[in-house]
Amino acid sequence: MAHIEIRNLEKSFGDTPVLRGIDLTIERGEFIAVLGPSGCGKSTLLRIVAGLEAHDRGHVLMDGRIVDGLAPKTRDVAVVFQSYALYPHMTVAQNLSLPLVMRDLTRPERLPFVRHLSGRVKRMRADIRGAVERAASLVKIEGLLDRKPAQLSGGQRQRVALARALIRKPALFLLDEPLSNLDATLRASTRAEIVQLQRTLGITAVYVTHDQTEAMTMSDRIAIMIEGRIVQVGTAREIYHHPTDVRAALFIGTPKMNLFDGIADCSAIRLAATGTVVTRAAGARDGAVQIGVRPEHIVLEPEGPGDAIPVAVTHLEFLGSEALVHVAVGEGTQSTPAIARLDPDVAETLKVGQTAYARFRPGALHLFDNDGKCLDLDGRRPLSSIPGPLDQDDAAAGAQRVVGQAMVGVRNAG
Repeated sequence: MAHIEIRNLEKSFGDTPVLRGIDLTIERGEFIAVLGPSGCGKSTLLRIVAGLEAHDRGHVLMDGRIVDGLAPKTRDVAVVFQSYALYPHMTVAQNLSLPLVMRDLTRPERLPFVRHLSGRVKRMRADIRGAVERAASLVKIEGLLDRKPAQLSGGQRQRVALARALIRKPALFLLDEPLSNLDATLRASTRAEIVQLQRTLGITAVYVTHDQTEAMTMSDRIAIMIEGRIVQVGTAREIYHHPTDVRAALFIGTPKMNLFDGIADCSAIRLAATGTVVTRAAGARDGAVQIGVRPEHIVLEPEGPGDAIPVAVTHLEFLGSEALVHVAVGEGTQSTPAIARLDPDVAETLKVGQTAYARFRPGALHLFDNDGKCLDLDGRRPLSSIPGPLDQDDAAAGAQRVVGQAMVGVRNAG
């Protein structure tokens, strides 16, 4: 397994910058997901680490050694591509054996008649056959070794691509959206199999995806990449509950975080659309802020106290174990759409077109400045992570003091 360091990596295609100063450290045996929207530079970063693409500035280090000038075959890296890249004229067994044949046998030793003349080649070929059978067993394709790719389903081709990457026992395992061509049911089962393989073999793995469910359920840590920059690195729980950048906050979570324009005024944080005080923050600088709140942290009721936020119900979605209620906060062109995740029994008390009343759960707010950075009001920690008891007087007046993140599970986050 390899320890990877990426230092200030930059890459442009012509006048178009793709990577803008990427810094990332990947520990030995770690499974890290690089998550971001299409076109943000994820696959380019993977290809640079593999040695398939040259970068403009910065360095890639493996086990403390700069590998910028090394060819892909000397980096001890295996790649699973989105298209699987199987050779259509070869059987599954031949596709699996090819990396070992190319690595272990010289050009003359690969000729068909040589295997019958050389004892060494016979032994090497026998070892390769054994490795093929073991790799096929790992991904459960033992019965497919004599088939060609055209005779396989998408899931079977994906397993062949995984086995071919693993057969060399590489120090670094790179996966470029390998599940994107599979249906939803097969993706779910294959996610667990890939994670189990990586843990069994102890290989350092980098998994590129735009699917937050894959990133959150498979990886030890997630690096969120937006517009060629990594905006936050952390576990799924850390990023979900403690986003440090509004772009990370909006990308993780389904439905995404609700974001409202707010105003900090005399240590009170108000919704700009309604003027309602949603929290108090001692030391807050006066000015514009952005207020983020997850759908499950919004409480909706048909009637509410005077300090509740009036909203218009615009749409209801029943999803079995939960319901999503779409609302508009504010009036006219100044209104902001939002989504609340509620228990279905609670949602049944609401109707499209009616006015409901919203409250935000204590401690569940995230505040961001106009640059999208998590607002740090006391100079030490973000406001959303400052613990403390609920101030009952302020609560009665409609101002809730931040009491730390509500530890709500990330169920249905995908």
